Amino acid sequence: MRGHEVDPVTVEVVTGGLAAGAREMGITMRRTSRSTIFNEGNDYSCGIFNARTELVSHGEFLPIHLGSLPYSVNYAIDEVGADRFRPGDTVILNDPFRGGSHLPDVTLVTPIFYRDRVIGWGANRAHHLDVGGTVPGSFYAQARENYQEGLRIPPVKLIKEGHINEEIMQMILANVRLPENMRSDLLSQVSANLTARRRLIELVERYGLETVDRCMTIEMNNSERRIRSVIAGWPDGDYHAEDSIDNDGITDVPRTVRVTVKVRGDGVIVDFTGTDPQVEGPLNSVLGYTASGVYMTIQAATDPTIPPNGGCYRPVEIVAPKGTFVNPRFPAACTGGNEIVFVIHNAVYRALGEIPRDIANPVRLMAADQGSSNNLFLSGFGEDGKRFVLYEYPEGGWGGAEGRDGQSAVYSIIGNTWNLPVEAIEMKYPLRIDRYELRRDSGGPGEWRGGLSIRRDYRMLAPTGEMSVLGNRVRVPPYGLFGGHHGAPARYRLDPDTPDERPAAPEFGAKKSMVTLRQDQVVGQETAGGGGYGDPLDRDPSAVVRDLEYGYVSAASAYEHYGVVMDQDGHLDEERTLARRQRMRASRQ
Repeated sequence: MRGHEVDPVTVEVVTGGLAAGAREMGITMRRTSRSTIFNEGNDYSCGIFNARTELVSHGEFLPIHLGSLPYSVNYAIDEVGADRFRPGDTVILNDPFRGGSHLPDVTLVTPIFYRDRVIGWGANRAHHLDVGGTVPGSFYAQARENYQEGLRIPPVKLIKEGHINEEIMQMILANVRLPENMRSDLLSQVSANLTARRRLIELVERYGLETVDRCMTIEMNNSERRIRSVIAGWPDGDYHAEDSIDNDGITDVPRTVRVTVKVRGDGVIVDFTGTDPQVEGPLNSVLGYTASGVYMTIQAATDPTIPPNGGCYRPVEIVAPKGTFVNPRFPAACTGGNEIVFVIHNAVYRALGEIPRDIANPVRLMAADQGSSNNLFLSGFGEDGKRFVLYEYPEGGWGGAEGRDGQSAVYSIIGNTWNLPVEAIEMKYPLRIDRYELRRDSGGPGEWRGGLSIRRDYRMLAPTGEMSVLGNRVRVPPYGLFGGHHGAPARYRLDPDTPDERPAAPEFGAKKSMVTLRQDQVVGQETAGGGGYGDPLDRDPSAVVRDLEYGYVSAASAYEHYGVVMDQDGHLDEERTLARRQRMRASRQ
């Protein structure tokens, strides 16, 4: 190496080490935490930043966190003061209007010192089971301002020079319903950042500070170059789309995200001008959340093999007018902002669908996914008198895409969260899972079928309990693309499939707080399926037959949507299928 030049092998080794370090941060958190949302659900993100607060590497955790994490790092440094950090410090914050997402997502930022100099930052964001506020779980579906949603933490030092700031810790624990969990989970986040510190210092001691810093810069520049090269192959133009949430939990009318993706050379401007004003309820997405929804969609639509880092964000400019529900003014309620990120992601994808497909570098598209976190909370007091809070965000269906059906029973691309295993729930909570299955016919019909969603039934075993839900896609189902049909909408029921069956959230479909549950009562949750891609009549009949055999579609759907006719022996009748499809096509004209 001469001067600032670094050979490609060293770049790969160093950046690979950084990526491994970011992944190890998440493993540390998973293995040292107490709550199921951490160690089973994987609802956290970890990143390593350079000294200039650029995101250099992160683990494969939640994209919904990562685009906004740099905002929190910079707010933490600016408000604490760069010159006031000392070795061993860690800052905590969760304020959505200071770069956060929603209050349950708590961010920890740690400076990484080497020889009395800050050489980088370790940061992570994790969702806590409860941060106080009006309802257990801190998702109040009828909240009208941020103050109702939980404890708001500005950037303050939780750890000072390696020691817990007990005054801050005790203030936090006094305001949450599960203080033992909170303390343990916060310390697991501290441990994750110490892992980042250890791994970065090891690289610096092996390769030298100048080389490591140069490798970081090269990696980010390479990611930027690769994304720009794909965008440069798209025709310049303005591409428009919109998508909507069911309602805001206060007024039962849809609220719409409107987006124009402006392709200009090797960059894009994602403009939300025309989006509805911020809403009265908790369905508002702060700017950091909105940025996450845009960044992850552009990366997925260009080339998901590009190493993810701050360089990927440089070709993207975001215009989000202040006072809309993609950039609300304080103190707007915003715990349900994660729901808006789904809509942002799907709206941007839909706009990119207007770009011609017969180009050298076509956009990587898929129809709408399940479009909701399906936030469900079951809480109460067990027979031992201890409070419990179960937070469930079950999986749904992905949209179909060119050449493939949508994935079934997985979380949206906005997150890499895992389902909570039945065994873990039944061991830790006074609950029983009576039913957990794929929903037949939930995937939107298409040449490439949408992924199937799930049904999960929870039986309350505690003497009494409560249910709260904050979700979407009950009234506005996930859209299909290029002739594909929409996926099945979500549904929430009490005592499903019994004479006492009734909607769990009758007024707003998927938004209700503190519904009283009796012992042995069942809550049924059905998530939305993914949208279909392409005309269902173009689907290979043998693929429809396979779906029938697997139980993914019913015979009625195969006939009605796909025009597939089976004979008396249950085999494909090719002649009658061809004739039915011809009649169905003719009826459209």
